[in-house]
Amino acid sequence: MLKKKNIISNVSIIGGTGFIGRHLVNHFLEKEVDSIRVLTRKKNLTNKKNLKFIEGDLFSSDDISELFFGQDVVVNLAYINENYQANMDLIDKLIDSCLRANVSKFVHCSSAVVSGRVNTSIINEETICNPLNEYEKTKLAIEERLLLNFKDKIQLIIVRPTSVFGDGGKNLVKIVNSLIYKPRIKNIIPIMINKYRKMHLVPVNDVVAAIYYLVTIDIDLSGEKFIISQDNHLGNNYFRIVNNVASKIGHKRYSKLFLPFSSLILVSILKLIGRSQLRPDQVYSSKKLYDYGFKSDTDLLEAIDKFVLSQI
Repeated sequence: MLKKKNIISNVSIIGGTGFIGRHLVNHFLEKEVDSIRVLTRKKNLTNKKNLKFIEGDLFSSDDISELFFGQDVVVNLAYINENYQANMDLIDKLIDSCLRANVSKFVHCSSAVVSGRVNTSIINEETICNPLNEYEKTKLAIEERLLLNFKDKIQLIIVRPTSVFGDGGKNLVKIVNSLIYKPRIKNIIPIMINKYRKMHLVPVNDVVAAIYYLVTIDIDLSGEKFIISQDNHLGNNYFRIVNNVASKIGHKRYSKLFLPFSSLILVSILKLIGRSQLRPDQVYSSKKLYDYGFKSDTDLLEAIDKFVLSQI
């Protein structure tokens, strides 16, 4: 059994006003972390006893220095869409600032899809990555830059969540809206094609709880990577999730009407739209995270039900 500390003394969060960030801040507040600092461009946010919003810019050395000064832990949730060089410039600035501030732990939120296109049914932290698109390549490049520069200097922990959903997030919204607003026949066709394709959904509560857990366990995790997923849940597939959502919004459940050779059709469609993950049965394993002692207290289907109710 791994020993666990009671609290984190202090933490700075980059991206703390985004989707995952807001949930992470609330989780840290619930855990009574002594000092939480969040960098933000928003004005007039209300500070609390142990929460301070620092108005500033990600690329300002002075603002980052104020954010990191005297803090033990930094959590990075920031990502700049469709801009490889800007992301690399940002991570270089964060690396330099962390080293100057003598930060002891740096948690970087990456993504499970850094694995890219691999022909294996189970993806874990040891899977050799084969990124295809710009997003995957950028996410992997950031990981590699951090590993290179923090080695033997700062304890770096990399988390790779799958498709995170929850209050304020975008994942699952499309399916919910489609079931609510589109004619039934238009929802039957995707079911016939997708069948039992893995959806890789993970509740945001799992992600923030895992980050907190990894920061607080009393063990050196330097350079370790952790996939955060609920792909082992039998209900984490297209057909089951669609029917759960349909039931929750008061619609009739869908029957098992699948097209012959639906998997081949699905793979062709996924290739056509440029997706890297082609295998409908492919899962991202979070076994390593659980082997380190993490325990989820969030049921996937209950979390989906709660999310659906928030959308209607």
